[in-house]
Amino acid sequence: MGVSLHNFVTVQTTDIIRADPTPLAKAFWGRYFERSVRSSFHHVMIDGEGGVAGWTPNAPRRMTEPLILFATHHSWWDAALSIVLSLRTLRLDAYGMMEHKQLQKYQFFRKIGMFSVVREDPRSALRSIHHAADVLRGTGKSLWMFPQGELIQQDVRPISCDPGLGILTRLLGTAWLAPVAFRYEMVREQRPDVFIRIGAPQRVVWSADMRIENVMREAQDRLTALADGVRADAMAHNTAPYRTLYTGARSMEKLFDTITGKS
Repeated sequence: MGVSLHNFVTVQTTDIIRADPTPLAKAFWGRYFERSVRSSFHHVMIDGEGGVAGWTPNAPRRMTEPLILFATHHSWWDAALSIVLSLRTLRLDAYGMMEHKQLQKYQFFRKIGMFSVVREDPRSALRSIHHAADVLRGTGKSLWMFPQGELIQQDVRPISCDPGLGILTRLLGTAWLAPVAFRYEMVREQRPDVFIRIGAPQRVVWSADMRIENVMREAQDRLTALADGVRADAMAHNTAPYRTLYTGARSMEKLFDTITGKS
């Protein structure tokens, strides 16, 4: 987000389109995006969701500290998948940032937990981070972040992260950080497969000797290692570690084989 690391403590949270989530909107739009995902992909597969079970509503001992899910950003579908994961799969009390102009245009996203950010304006981006801290602090809520800041081709290395994640961690004082890797592969089917892996959440308690740069460096290393592992699985078509969330409609080839008796 191009946010300055200096003088961020006194920034006021103003001029932000705030989230106003409702159960009805979450139910409706969760199903809407789920149908969209199901119809657009061959398989959607996930690994590692058990690590965030403590933030789900049915957890025996629900977490009371915030979870930040920081994810790779390769496709428009990343945001749609994060919505489906939050509202339909994991059932997280989750929030996310959305470009101010887009949120003004599509106000319904406020009702599923989105608030605004202007990435091109460092001070505005910083206000959004402060607002995120106010929403999350002292709760078991979750926040999705895409710290690469823009769409990056999925095999570009190194994976770099802007400082927003580190600033938010400092503002919160205590938070759990979990990397998430999305990967899209077109191999044997008409529609692509999606591989999703959630890394183990790590608890970060801010101390006087910590630096934002060090938090970001560790986040970059974790996200890169996770994405590299998912890439290796995709290249080998190793689906054993993954649970299939959705299986889409059959491809034209499979449908033709069924009709002609060649399946």
